[in-house]
Amino acid sequence: MGGEEREVVYVAGADKASAEVMKAIEAAAHSDQITVELGHQEVLSSFVFEGLDTDFAKTVRVDFRPEARGIDVDLPRVPLRGSSRRSFMRGIVAAEVELREIRGQDPRFTAQIPPYRRHAALLQDQYHVHGADHIRARYDGVVFGLDATSEDLRFPFLYSQEVLGLLFDSKTAKVSQSDVCKFQTRAAERFGGPYSGTFNQNGVRAAVTLAAGKAAGISLPHLRNAVEKNRGGWPHPVMDREMTPQEYATRAVNHLFHSGLFVPTLRVHCSHCRVESYVSVEGLGPSMICEFCGQSYNLALSHSLARPEWRYRLAAHLRADQIEALLPALATTSVLQQLRQAEGSPPLVLGFQITLEGRTVEADIATYLAEREWLAVLGEVKTANRIDTKDITNLEFLRTKLSEKNVRSLLVFATLKAELSPEERQDLRELVERSTMVKTSNGQSSPSLPLVLTGPDLSHNWWDKDHPWRWEKRSQNGIFDTALISCERNLGLISYMYNKDLDGARFLFTWAD
Repeated sequence: MGGEEREVVYVAGADKASAEVMKAIEAAAHSDQITVELGHQEVLSSFVFEGLDTDFAKTVRVDFRPEARGIDVDLPRVPLRGSSRRSFMRGIVAAEVELREIRGQDPRFTAQIPPYRRHAALLQDQYHVHGADHIRARYDGVVFGLDATSEDLRFPFLYSQEVLGLLFDSKTAKVSQSDVCKFQTRAAERFGGPYSGTFNQNGVRAAVTLAAGKAAGISLPHLRNAVEKNRGGWPHPVMDREMTPQEYATRAVNHLFHSGLFVPTLRVHCSHCRVESYVSVEGLGPSMICEFCGQSYNLALSHSLARPEWRYRLAAHLRADQIEALLPALATTSVLQQLRQAEGSPPLVLGFQITLEGRTVEADIATYLAEREWLAVLGEVKTANRIDTKDITNLEFLRTKLSEKNVRSLLVFATLKAELSPEERQDLRELVERSTMVKTSNGQSSPSLPLVLTGPDLSHNWWDKDHPWRWEKRSQNGIFDTALISCERNLGLISYMYNKDLDGARFLFTWAD
C-alpha cells in the first residue's frame, strides 16, 4: 500500500483560485485516489495549448424597434489560415460585446446585465442563434463563445424585472410590478426616460402638481406663473445666464406640452341654457351638443356670448395620487444616474415587488448600478408622507437577502419635503446604528449607510454647487461616500468609529444632538 503510485492531476492557476474552489477540486480528486498538484507554467507548456489572446475590435451602431428583444451585431473578421472558410471545426472564439449607449429602448427591457453567473440562464433562454457555445455576463459586457467563422451574433435584451429578481438567487422568489408603477414607467418615457431630469426642476413639479388638482385644467399664464414662482435655482445663473425666468418658464411649459402630458380644452357656452363647459379638441365642431340640456348650439355663437378660454388638463384625467407618486420617483432616479457619471441605462424597475420566504416586499425604486459602483440600489421615495419603520425594515430585509448572495447593495430614502421630520430622522438613525461593514468596488471598507435625500437635494441643476455629486468627498468609496455625507447633512451624523472589541456592535456613531 505504501509503495502504490497515485495518479497526479496538475491544476493550472491553482495559486489564484479561492480556498473554496481548491477544496472542491481536492475533494473530487481524493474520491478517485488522485493527487492534486499546482500546475506550473514550465510543466504545462510542453503539452497544453494556452489559447490565443488577440483583440479584433469593432465599433458598431445598430437601429432597433423600442420593443425589440435583441439586436444583431456584426463581428470583426478573424484572420483564419487558408482560403477555405468551412463552417465546421475551425475552433471557438470569445466575442465580448459592450453597449455604451442605448436610446429609445422599451423601459421594460435592459441590455446591461449584472456580472453574476446565474444570469447566464436568462441570456441562454433568449439566445437561439446557431453557433453559440457559451454566453456569460462579465464586468465589461457580455461574452459569447462562438464558432470562429461567425460573422454576427444576436445580443439579447432581458426584462429588467427578471434581471433584478435573479440577484436574490432564489428559485422560489416571485417578482412583479404594481399597476401604479407600470403607469410611472410609461409616463417616464413621455419626459425622455427615468433619467431625463425633468422632475428635478421645482417649477415643473409645482406646475404638474397644480394641474393634478384641477380637473377642468388651468390656463397657460397660470401654468407659466407656477413654474416661474417655484423655479428655485433654475435657470442656472452660469450655464443659462442669457435666459430670463420668464423665458425659462415658457420653455418648461412647452416641454410639458410636447410630452403629451397635457390636453388642451376650450370653454364653450350653451346659447340655450347658458351652461359653460370645457371641451377637448376632439369634441369641438361647428355645432355642439350641450351636455346639460341636450340642445344643439352653434360654436361661433357660443364665442360671441362668452369670451373663449383655453385651459390645459392632465391627459386621461390622471389622479392626483398618481402624480404624487410619480414626481419623487423620477427625481430620485435622475439623481442616481447623475451620481454615477457613467454611460448606459441600467436595469430599472419602479415599484419592484418580490415575494421571498413568504414575505412580500415592495421597493419604489430598484436598479443595478454597473460600471464603477457594481451594486444593487433599493429605494423608498415619498412626496409628503412619512418614511416609517415599515418602509425601513422592508428594504433592510431585502438588503440582508442580497448580502447573503454576495450582492453589494445600497438603500435610498428620498422625500420631496424640505427636511425630514424628527420621527423620520430618529428611525433612519436607528437604521444607521445597525450598519455593518461593506466592501466597496475599489476594495475599501465602508459602513453600509443609507443614501438619504430631501427635496433640496433632488432639486438642483446638474451644475449647481450643492448638487449631491459635487458634495466634498473624503475617500474613493464613490456613492457610499455620498451616502455618508447625506447622513451628515440630513440626519445630523457627526462621526463614526469602527470598534472590533465591542460585543454585538461594530460601529459607534456620534450625532449632532
